[in-house]
Amino acid sequence: MQVGAAMRGAGREETALLVGIMGRLYRAMVLPGALLTTITGLVLTLRLYGGAISAVGYSPALMVMQGVGVAGAALALGVSFPAVMRLARLDPTGPHAEHFRVLRKRVSLSGMVAGMLGLIALVAGAM
Repeated sequence: MQVGAAMRGAGREETALLVGIMGRLYRAMVLPGALLTTITGLVLTLRLYGGAISAVGYSPALMVMQGVGVAGAALALGVSFPAVMRLARLDPTGPHAEHFRVLRKRVSLSGMVAGMLGLIALVAGAM
């Protein structure tokens, strides 16, 4: 988030450096974190379905947490990560400047929505 905020005030030449940093951060931190969280959540969900509580039913908050969490992970892994990787390969000042701007907006919007879905999942899990 800090790199994205710093890109707002940066010039086009500095933006290329900041996008490269953001790409490395996504590859090193966001991708493994989203994958690990999604896989462990799915494993825990499948273990719950085999337990004694499955006959009684689940609380709606738990189902909201699971559904919103999977949707947020799908958005982060399916939209944000590929867009950041494409963005890191483009030159913000060259002939692809318009495509760079569009991808930058996509990364910003998808990251914001994925973060909000993650926050909703955390709140629903605490209920």
